[in-house]
Amino acid sequence: MGDPWNRRGVIAIAPAWIPVALVTAAALVPVLRLPVLVAVATVAGTALLRRLPTRPAGAWIAWIAILPVAVGLAVGLVPDPAVANPGACDSLFVAPVMRRVVQAAFVLGAIAILTLRMGDWRSLGIVMPSDRRVTFLAAATPVLVPIVFIAGPVLAGPFFGEVRLGLPSPAALLPAAILAVSNAALEETAYRGCVQRWGAGALGRSGAIVAQALVFGCAHQGADLLAGGPLLWAGAVASGLLAGIVADRTRSLLLPFALHAAVDIPLALALTCRLP
Repeated sequence: MGDPWNRRGVIAIAPAWIPVALVTAAALVPVLRLPVLVAVATVAGTALLRRLPTRPAGAWIAWIAILPVAVGLAVGLVPDPAVANPGACDSLFVAPVMRRVVQAAFVLGAIAILTLRMGDWRSLGIVMPSDRRVTFLAAATPVLVPIVFIAGPVLAGPFFGEVRLGLPSPAALLPAAILAVSNAALEETAYRGCVQRWGAGALGRSGAIVAQALVFGCAHQGADLLAGGPLLWAGAVASGLLAGIVADRTRSLLLPFALHAAVDIPLALALTCRLP
């Protein structure tokens, strides 16, 4: 009778959006994260086990593509550690760093397992861009670190209250960089890689870009937000769209990853070196 999810070779768009909607809801309502993970993992597992010699097709792909995000959201239920004492800024084992490294390990581990059926790392955009100008821009992204360090607290104030950063020693940059690289690797691979690149097989190229941006925006509505939720959500969605378009045009995650990591270093310092 053929694949009921993809009759006559036409991708069933509506069913493909179901896992996106579930994970979006889970991002906004933390109590849903574990049940949604179980549901997504069950359907994705069924898709991976059926027709083992072949790659899953149709709307099944959307369930598989969204699974790493569901894993990351569930692991994110671990309570946020208290802001570290500024004197511990240079510790590699400061709580926010360890938490994000563990979260990245779970998500990237899940992706590594999925690539056994979905294709190699190149299918996620983990390749060097063919345009050397893109590589040059990626190499230049560290110039953003001092800019965000200075402007970040001012921009964050209306949303998170007063943010005062201590003056960290150069050694504090290492744990901040580890946190930033872990977070960038986790999110770029899961959102712009799995949801966008793999998900395009079920959602279409444009639909996958929009889907990953929507889930990305909802996943960045933290409990520490004091005001301006809709505006911050719109900004996160916009940044997700921009990163998705860049990844799509360059056919590589390099530039989005480099930009993400550079911006996250000051944010990491805000977690590890923020003054009470």
